[in-house]
Amino acid sequence: MKKYRLIATTCLGAILTGCSIQPIRTFESPTIVNLDQLVQSGEYTQKTQVLYTVLDASSSMSEAYQGINYPGDSTATKFAVEKVLLQRLNKSMVDLPLNAVAIRNFGKAPCLSLSGSDLVYGAEKYSKQALHKSLGKTECVSGGSPINKALEAASGDLKKTTGNIALLILSDGYHFNASPESTIKALKKQYADRLCVYSIWVGNTKEQEGQAALAALTTIAGCGLATKAEDIASERTFDAFAKEVFLTQAQPVVAAIEPPAPVDGDEDQDGVPDSRDKCPKTPKGAKVNKDGCWVIEGVNFDFDKSVIKPQYYPLLDDVVTVIDQNPGLNLNIEIQGHTDNIGTPAYNLPLSKRRAYAVKQYLSNKVGKKAAFTSEGFGLTQPIDTNATAEGRAHNRRSQLLVID
Repeated sequence: MKKYRLIATTCLGAILTGCSIQPIRTFESPTIVNLDQLVQSGEYTQKTQVLYTVLDASSSMSEAYQGINYPGDSTATKFAVEKVLLQRLNKSMVDLPLNAVAIRNFGKAPCLSLSGSDLVYGAEKYSKQALHKSLGKTECVSGGSPINKALEAASGDLKKTTGNIALLILSDGYHFNASPESTIKALKKQYADRLCVYSIWVGNTKEQEGQAALAALTTIAGCGLATKAEDIASERTFDAFAKEVFLTQAQPVVAAIEPPAPVDGDEDQDGVPDSRDKCPKTPKGAKVNKDGCWVIEGVNFDFDKSVIKPQYYPLLDDVVTVIDQNPGLNLNIEIQGHTDNIGTPAYNLPLSKRRAYAVKQYLSNKVGKKAAFTSEGFGLTQPIDTNATAEGRAHNRRSQLLVID
C-alpha cells in the first residue's frame, strides 16, 4: 500500500496544503518514573547525554491506531500515539542533566516542509516546558516517508553536541522513500560508540514489515533497543524502556574481603570450587569468571571490526605472563569468542570467529612454542548472563580461554 497525500479543504487558515491536522489526544497516563531520582539514589548512573528524536509525520500516521493498551480515545491516530509517548518520555526526563535534546520530523507537504524534514525542537539544552510546548504545536501529518532527509539532517544537528547520543525513531516503518540503513551506517561511522539507535514501532498489522525495518537499524548500530508502542504502554514497561535509553545500573561498591576457602576442593586453585568449576584445568594465576573459566575482560573492538587496538595489548600480555609462570605444562588452549544478542545470529557468529582468531594470532606470536592455540567463535549461542540488561550483555561479550587435552 502506498502513502497518499491527504487533501483537506481547510488546513492552516483554509489553505489547500494536502495536510491533516492531528491535535493532542487524551489517554490514560500511567505514573512515570523520575529518572533523575534513580540516579540520585545511586542505584543507576546516567549513560545518555543527548536525545535526538526522529518523528514520522507522513500521511499514514493520520490513520487510526489499532494497537492495544492505549485506552481513553477510541479514535486515536498513530501520530497521536507517537506524541503521547514523547510526552511521557518528557515527564521521565525532568531534572535529568541532558546536554542537548532535539525532535526532527519527516513527511512532505506545504504544512510541513517541502524539503521533507523540519526541526521541531532543538538541538538545545533540555527544557521540559519548551519541549512540551513544541509537541503541542506539532499537528500536521502528510506526504511520503523521506526518513533519510531527517537522518541526513541529524548528522549536522548533532555536530556540536557532547556525550552519548540516543537516536530515537518513532514510525510505522512503512514504505520509506528509500532504505535508511546506509544513512544509519554513515551516522554510526561519524559518531562511533557515542551513538545508539532506539525505535518504537507505532503501526498496525498491515504494516508489520515496518517493525522489522526499524529493528534492523538497531542491529546496524550495534547498540540500542527496538520495541513497539503497545509493549511499552504500561507503567512498568514504559519505565523499563526509559531506563534502557538513559541509564545503566550502578556497580555496587563491595568491600574487599578474602574469598572463603572452597569447601569441596579446588584442584586448579582458581578460587572456584570444583563442584561449580566448568573449566577445571585453568593454569595457576589465570583470571577466571564465576564459572572458573579463564577470561580476558575489557578488550573492546570497533563496530564490525576484529583489529585489536594497542591499548588492549597489556590485557593480552597478562595471558602470556600466566603461560610463562606455568612452564612445562605444554598447554593446548582454545580461544573462544562470544557476543551478546544485539544483531542477528548470522551476523554475530562470523564476527566472533574473526575476533577470536585475532586474539589467537596475537598470543601465538608472543608465546611461540610455549603453548599451542586454536580459535573458535560461538556468536550469541552461549550466554553466561541475561541479555535483558546492559550489564548482562557486557558479561556475554567476552573472550574465553579453554585448556584442552
